[in-house]
Amino acid sequence: MHKSLNRFGLAGAAMALVMAPAMVGAQEQTPSEPMPGTTASPSMPEAAPPPATQAPAPIPAPEPTAEQVAQMDSWPADKQTAYQAWSPEAQNYFWSLTDERQEMFWRLTDGDKETLAKLTDSQRESAWAQIKTKLDALSS
Repeated sequence: MHKSLNRFGLAGAAMALVMAPAMVGAQEQTPSEPMPGTTASPSMPEAAPPPATQAPAPIPAPEPTAEQVAQMDSWPADKQTAYQAWSPEAQNYFWSLTDERQEMFWRLTDGDKETLAKLTDSQRESAWAQIKTKLDALSS
């Protein structure tokens, strides 16, 4: 039970960090100007843009190096399966991490791993500071 509460707390901290840039970006948006020849009606919402007709092509999974393959072979089967389920972005990001951060990365939820992999470098550093603080608090 204690372990699941720790994971829940860590996931909450990661999600708060991930949502902060999105909320700031939403506040910075300005309303769009009406098209020439039309009048803006405050009571009528603007039409949503049409959905994209074609999804972006998926990024192929990265080819692991011999050293990475050796490390993956030493993992238990459940860890290998979890790694294979990650997106290519999350897999690439995992290998860019230090050993300490790789260990912390495993403790995140899969959704948080994916989100972290998509952040900018400055957002990632801020996220890692919060993740480390949270894990240190859980360990003590």
